[in-house]
Amino acid sequence: MNRIKAYCSTVDWEQAGIVAFYGFFAINILMKAFSYDHGDNIYKYFFVFGMAFLAVKLATTRYTLREVIWVAILLGLGLVLSVITKSNTWLLLFLTISGMKNTSFRVLARFALYIRAFSMTLLVAGSYFGVYDMGFKTTPDTRYVEIPVYSFAMSEPNTAFLAVFLTLELLLYCNYEKLNKWWFFGTSAVALLFYKWTFCRTGIAVFFFCWALIILEKLVKSRKIKFLLVLSVPVGALFSFVMMVLYDAGNPFMKLMSHLVSGRIYIMNGFYRQVGLSLFPRTQELFYANYYGLIDNAYMFVLLYCGVIVAALFFAGVCASLFYLWRRGHYRELVMITGMALYGVLEQYVMNGFMNLFILLCGILLYPDILGDERNVPLCTEIQKMAQK
Repeated sequence: MNRIKAYCSTVDWEQAGIVAFYGFFAINILMKAFSYDHGDNIYKYFFVFGMAFLAVKLATTRYTLREVIWVAILLGLGLVLSVITKSNTWLLLFLTISGMKNTSFRVLARFALYIRAFSMTLLVAGSYFGVYDMGFKTTPDTRYVEIPVYSFAMSEPNTAFLAVFLTLELLLYCNYEKLNKWWFFGTSAVALLFYKWTFCRTGIAVFFFCWALIILEKLVKSRKIKFLLVLSVPVGALFSFVMMVLYDAGNPFMKLMSHLVSGRIYIMNGFYRQVGLSLFPRTQELFYANYYGLIDNAYMFVLLYCGVIVAALFFAGVCASLFYLWRRGHYRELVMITGMALYGVLEQYVMNGFMNLFILLCGILLYPDILGDERNVPLCTEIQKMAQK
């Protein structure tokens, strides 16, 4: 017993908590990389381990009074939203942000890149050699001709391309300073190859949009012009709201816009006309009873499900984070967020911090040093420190 007490007194528990947080993060990224969700038993088992790691991080971190107050507010809000909407996305997001103190976002990004690259390689190779199901089916192309597509052991071909897109985006982010024409040709070849196999038009469009943003950011030196990146989320939210409220099937322009996004605007407008807006969060049963289809728009998903008050607070926090990043000169983060802002017009998943890693940057308002000013952050600084001890 004395030996145990002596050992515990020599352990740097704060550093141990940091390593535990990386373990929590890695487990959740791994589950998402293999396309598991809360309905899968394997996800439930790994989720328990991940939450145990997070508990270690929260218990061993020294928070200031200001941080304790904000963490309590976030977790309280997340718990309320979890109970009412029956979705744990918000609570898990706020838990993750709360545990990010003394960690490095760029280390997290590298962990996510390595895990996703390994997982995607394994799934594609395993599908090719018959270990996993290729997920072959056919889908109509733009000329309504049936073409073969593959999901590579995932639920849908679009999910497979999304996994590739997220991996490529992290690759571009982690190597941002090195990017040149060869990076463009190499990553574009991979994206186009998987586009051929999955026919995911949304994903390939956002991928090249990200590259256009990267080229623009590298060529343009004016901070005022780069401020346009800060407007990405508010513009996406405003555009989505206007189209949802004013949609008219008899208007050729709006009908075309809805057609280009596979009827998403029509679906949102249907929900809006049936259930309207609410100041407070609402149960999902209300939406199931007025089913028009999945709300594949992150901005209106937040507004319709969580209410005007929560949506206003959320968008205010995101906009404040974007402004803070611009003021500190973190342009590569803004570029990636802007790419995700476009995806937010077309998908819900950007609210998940283990799919869209960049939503975790909202934590910079709580912990300003999660990015730091250095350009290259060692992958395992904290682990190396513990090993040396």
